[in-house]
Amino acid sequence: MTDIRLALDVGTTAIKAAAFAPSGRQLVHASTSVAVHRRPDGSNEQDPIAVWIAAAGCLRQIATRIDLRAATSLGVCAQGDGFWPLDAKGVPIGNAILWSDTRDDAAADLAQLTAAGALGPVGRGCNTALWPGTSAIGWRWLRRTAPAQAARVAHVGTCGDWIGLKLTGSFATDFSNATIPFLDLRSRSYGAALSALECDDLRPMLPRPRSAAEQLGTITAEAADETGLPTGLPVSVATLDLGAMIVGLGMARAGETMMILGTTAVVNILSDSITPTDDPIAATVLHPTHDVAIRVLAPSTGAAALDWFASLHPVSLGGDGAAEIVAKLNALVQHAPIGANGVIFLPYLNGERAPFVDPGARAGFLNLSATTGQGELGRAVMEGTAFSLRHCFEAEAGLPREPVRLTGGGANNPIWCQIIADVIGQDVLVNPSSDLGLWGAACLGAAALTGEDPIALARRDRDPITTYPASTANHAAYEPPYKRYTALSQAVRAANNSPEMPP
Repeated sequence: MTDIRLALDVGTTAIKAAAFAPSGRQLVHASTSVAVHRRPDGSNEQDPIAVWIAAAGCLRQIATRIDLRAATSLGVCAQGDGFWPLDAKGVPIGNAILWSDTRDDAAADLAQLTAAGALGPVGRGCNTALWPGTSAIGWRWLRRTAPAQAARVAHVGTCGDWIGLKLTGSFATDFSNATIPFLDLRSRSYGAALSALECDDLRPMLPRPRSAAEQLGTITAEAADETGLPTGLPVSVATLDLGAMIVGLGMARAGETMMILGTTAVVNILSDSITPTDDPIAATVLHPTHDVAIRVLAPSTGAAALDWFASLHPVSLGGDGAAEIVAKLNALVQHAPIGANGVIFLPYLNGERAPFVDPGARAGFLNLSATTGQGELGRAVMEGTAFSLRHCFEAEAGLPREPVRLTGGGANNPIWCQIIADVIGQDVLVNPSSDLGLWGAACLGAAALTGEDPIALARRDRDPITTYPASTANHAAYEPPYKRYTALSQAVRAANNSPEMPP
């Protein structure tokens, strides 16, 4: 092997690394986990040093299992958003605040900014509905609660930017990571949102956005000691994990659409005609390398909803593990009719981010009766998640007009895939590869070295695509349940947010 392309994917709880042949064949894979510190007030934090140690250990696993003398490049992707502050020497200042953070006082600060009309420039700049787990809200929180720590901050980036610094000694961000919340989509530079959010003092701490197909630097001697990688190995600018997945799928054309049914769910729509508004829905990020934007509508709960439901029934369903329990639940779901005999599930187990932002939204079953059984409840969970995805499409630009790609753990469930196809009224194409983010990162690393188009590099004929054809009759049958879902969602959210509700 004369050309080995390495990749590192630093997720929120799972870190993965892999080595690929140019054909896309995975040669070696390694993974590990890293802790998230969650508190009752909604705080979600991570120790950046622990994240680096885990990432370095994952790379070292690769280095011990394959001869890296033929390695030519390393591409990196990671979780996005959040607030990762560093001092002038590049040392983390406390824990990083994650994208999923909803701490009470930060959420209250965001609510006050919203009421004061301060978010208009954010919408007009990056066409994103702000949420607590972004750098602006994190910076405001640190200044307010720990001014001495805030005074030491010299650099602010994302998880990927931090990992890139540890690998190469250089600090940079790519366009996809830089988009939220300060970037102006038209100028591709930091815009008026900084002033509107009272974060002008953050401007000199933000790295200049770059293409993810550019070289960040090379592996330093110190990083080589910690990772086992060759000193001098070229490393590309880290990108958002979602962006890497888009690249791994070979997507760069306006109108292409893909969904992720992982722990959370994501609807991704590529567009070259976004008109930013004062009050946008969900989020927008720039493509890592191409001149299109990705509309990102990310419900907070995806496959985690079914995992949660299955975990409640280990005894009644039986099974030695989650997969066996879900398989037995599927058998029950198959016998429940479309619409689950009227049962509706609102999948807001972790609040909601899209197609509306409401950290206080909560999940629930509605329209239960004395005859409701596990099969109907299980089907309602699958349908509720599918309705959430459809809600995102309809809030954005209507139902998709061409087949939609689907990936993530939930894509391994054929019943769920068919439900989604029927709910959105469009064929669903499932790519069975579980390494799309890693493969995209590897292609970006290679492109940074050679100057080639990473989308062209990403093409591979590795796995057969499974198509779940949408049924016209089933799509029509889902209209009444979907209308009930949206009506109940609006009513429950209104009740939860009523000032007459007790705390």
